[in-house]
Amino acid sequence: MPQSLTYAEMADALNITPGSASRLAHRRRWPRVKGEDGRTRVSVPEEALGHPDSPQTILPDNKAHARLVIALENHIKTLRDENEELRQQLGAERDRSLRTLAAFADLAVRLDALAAREGAE
Repeated sequence: MPQSLTYAEMADALNITPGSASRLAHRRRWPRVKGEDGRTRVSVPEEALGHPDSPQTILPDNKAHARLVIALENHIKTLRDENEELRQQLGAERDRSLRTLAAFADLAVRLDALAAREGAE
């Protein structure tokens, strides 16, 4: 049996904001009536209030939730793969930079030796 709740009461029951409660009521097309106190009351189905802290209570169905989880897991895997590839590229660039620095150091030693030889002449 549905419960008649204000948006604030509905928000407390579902652990969401009053704005989210309003949007949820509109999206689900739950019956709404204006109370004598001027506040809107929503006829909220009991199944939506079954487990207020559970996100599944406000999702269309568990299939949609499962599809979302699968999509997010796939995206996480893609990001991990890309991250690993970037780590490998970074390692290769670090090695190349170290080789370049070593080559410059070798050239500096050779130039110093050449300058010393020319200065001795």
